[in-house]
Amino acid sequence: MLDRWLTYHQKVIISMICGGLWIYFRTQDCYKMIPRGHIFPVVVVCVWIYLNYYEPLYLPIGLLILIVYAKLF
Repeated sequence: MLDRWLTYHQKVIISMICGGLWIYFRTQDCYKMIPRGHIFPVVVVCVWIYLNYYEPLYLPIGLLILIVYAKLF
């Protein structure tokens, strides 16, 4: 994804910055988005982690999806 414009290293840096910003600005509502004791969120997060190893931009994409989901629901 975006291999034509970004190197792998640049993608990792972008992912680190996005992850750090999300951690810094998170609220209690962030913990409600991924409930404990449910198998579906576990599977989704495991797939997300797997995809992130192959394409670092999956981290900011996933965080964006979480933010949009939280705003809509």
